[in-house]
Amino acid sequence: MTSPQNKTDTEEHPTQSTTNVSHATYPLPQPLVERLEVAMRSETTLIDSLSDALSHLIGNAVEAMDAMYFATPANIRKHPAFQHRLCLRITANPTEQTLSVTDMGAGMTRTDLINSLGIGRAGLISSTAKNIKSAALEDDSSTSADDDEDPSDESSVATNGEENDQNDKEETKSDSDVSSPMEEEPAEAATALDCRSKCLGGFYAAFCSLGTGVRVCTKAKFDDYYVFEVGMDRAPEQEGYWDSLKKFNLIRPFEEGTSPTAENGFNQFQHVRGESGTCVTIRLNKNALDSGYLDEEKLKPVLLKIVETTQYTVAFSSDENAQEIIDASAKEVEAIATLHDQEDTELTSLEAGAEQLEIRSTNDRFSSGSHSSVKERSKYIPLRLSLGERKMLRLVEAAMNCCDYTSEVDRSFSSGARRTHAQLKGVTSVLRGLVTACDYTAGQKLIEAENYSDYEPFFRQMFEIARRHKIMNPEKMRTEYGKLIYLLQDAVSPTVMPHLGFSVKGPIESVYKFLEERGGLGLLSDELIETATIEILALGRPRSVIDTEIRKKERAVNLLKRKYQTSRLSQDDIHLCLYSICDNNSFLNSNRVPIDKIIDFLKSNFSPNKIEEGYSLSIVSGEAGSRLSHSHERQFYYALQSLTLWRDIIDDMFRLWAMAEEDLLSESVTYSLQDTGQGMQRVQQSPRAYKAMQEVLNRVRNNVGHWVGSSVVHMGDHNVPNALSFIDKYTQVPRILGPIISCLENLERICKDDEGILSMINTGFGGVEKLRKDILYDFFRSAFDGSGSDLWYDAGSCVDGRLTSAWNWCSQLQEKPFYPIFKLTGFTGFDGDFK
Repeated sequence: MTSPQNKTDTEEHPTQSTTNVSHATYPLPQPLVERLEVAMRSETTLIDSLSDALSHLIGNAVEAMDAMYFATPANIRKHPAFQHRLCLRITANPTEQTLSVTDMGAGMTRTDLINSLGIGRAGLISSTAKNIKSAALEDDSSTSADDDEDPSDESSVATNGEENDQNDKEETKSDSDVSSPMEEEPAEAATALDCRSKCLGGFYAAFCSLGTGVRVCTKAKFDDYYVFEVGMDRAPEQEGYWDSLKKFNLIRPFEEGTSPTAENGFNQFQHVRGESGTCVTIRLNKNALDSGYLDEEKLKPVLLKIVETTQYTVAFSSDENAQEIIDASAKEVEAIATLHDQEDTELTSLEAGAEQLEIRSTNDRFSSGSHSSVKERSKYIPLRLSLGERKMLRLVEAAMNCCDYTSEVDRSFSSGARRTHAQLKGVTSVLRGLVTACDYTAGQKLIEAENYSDYEPFFRQMFEIARRHKIMNPEKMRTEYGKLIYLLQDAVSPTVMPHLGFSVKGPIESVYKFLEERGGLGLLSDELIETATIEILALGRPRSVIDTEIRKKERAVNLLKRKYQTSRLSQDDIHLCLYSICDNNSFLNSNRVPIDKIIDFLKSNFSPNKIEEGYSLSIVSGEAGSRLSHSHERQFYYALQSLTLWRDIIDDMFRLWAMAEEDLLSESVTYSLQDTGQGMQRVQQSPRAYKAMQEVLNRVRNNVGHWVGSSVVHMGDHNVPNALSFIDKYTQVPRILGPIISCLENLERICKDDEGILSMINTGFGGVEKLRKDILYDFFRSAFDGSGSDLWYDAGSCVDGRLTSAWNWCSQLQEKPFYPIFKLTGFTGFDGDFK
């Protein structure tokens, strides 16, 4: 197959004349140029990193596909014609000696190409090149470092003066027998530059490892098709090649607004077609050619292993169905156009317009329970604690209860070394205490020898049990968990972990992991799994109906235990997994029910298209503390969308919690201690939790249609300092709505029990129904008005500001005229129990 990526622009796009081509050349930053030249001249340093280089390219493609996937409406994602976009395309061209990786992901804009690929890693320009012996180049040129590591770490290492110079000298002594790729230069004048992905970024690290030139052809949804080139002007043996590495070409081969399609020349397997996508073509160097990277059969097992943990597939240009994949782009355009026509027809036929569509989609959403399958949810459902584990849990709880760790370390210190000393002292005190409580003799030996790494499995298990218990029971350990997670956060930090000699972080024991280790994943796909794990609620139904459902559930449990029992998976193990899933269902029901009920109250008492006299939900900025201005209809949908978002967050809480812990206990992304206006807080970026939250937000936006307000999610700033604050913020939602629902549902009861209360309500509030509607009216207006902060950035209509406004309403409840009614129905507060 001829690769048009290696033809001239006119040949590649035959329907376009050269007069329509926009061509610009920009210089690359000097630090990047130096690293590219060092890497390209090396013949031996990067041979062992070729598979890592592929991982970087595929990883970038997967991220682009993720961005595209979650930005696509759900009804389109599910369409069969869309599925070809979930396939990575690999093309090896022996004639041109190129390897192309194509994804139909989000693509890049012209700005992205200049600001990302045009300057390399963000911290590259400020990093310092050091003169050391080139013998250390081999160790410094690996691309195995994670592309997501913080560039500030590299910068600090590169500017650390004497300590780094000493380390470099030691490395040079130990590796002095390694030949230099620039032997003609004197050793003391040789320059070794760090070419790891930590410094260069995964794209350029892969380029250095695999190629002598690179071309990126990309199209973003809302931008034109562009071509980015480095080193493709000439071959390495040609004169002027090294000069071509000092600049990049940016080409727009089409007129503005023209998309790449098969009709205008994009009919090859590796071509980007449609509204978005990216093709990265690398002209392979000798190392990659010798390693067989032009042999697609040899590449298949490597690439399949890289993508096995993603939802995407890999296809090769030599596959039999390659032409079907090429034709799929045109079929997608036709299918999506037809789908849009059907939606337009459906919308036109709805007499009530947006309201009926909203209620229908919401009802469908509620009737289906959780949006994820049992198998998918089980990856984040913690396993129930055993009796022995509960004893260990009590020990960890007691240790955290009497520990003042955060008070001791989260304060101002005269130097970083003093704070590190306080962290070490606090962490080791807890570790010694746990061992001593279990075995006094072992504790004595640990204090003397300080060999903490010998107890690594013990410490990991203890802390994992406590973390697992907290995820299963968010209302428990409300003070202890914060101290525990901050202690673990410090224990895995780069300043403390080397002194301990091990990592205290261990993976959470989930239902999926437990069954996978014992070969029992088939259980999660069985048709009876829903029946066996359902939570049976009374809901005012007859006792006979409830008994029937209980018997069905017990029968399903017994059948599954007998069906999936093996020598590795006992019936007790299966029982434990089923009831762990049932615990998750119980959590979802108990925490989602208040949100479901308040949504039902909103829909049954108010209509977006009809305003009842005295009950207009409209708000005006500046009046009664409001920060927003909404009409009645807009406020109705704003409150409904906020509540729906909270419901979906609760529905996905276990997954969000797992991502939050990954961020909090990250060994690469550290935190900074800052005074945020609410005391000293650990401000830390949380990429995993942020991405998971964006997925939830996009799903809700797709379901509700037109989104009212801002979509900004605060995380890693002074509003929501870290993932722990984020998780704690949204576990409060049931505590906010629960007392309100309790009050509304108990009005009839207190009136029935006491005629005096009935008389007071009739006289002072106009009756039970009017009182209920007055409470709801005040809540839906004042709890969603953008209030709660003096700064617009801290409140307003952003995702987190909606919850801030609700908390602000709670804080003002005692000033409301109906506050005594709350007290009469048993209200004690919104904070819940801290014990």
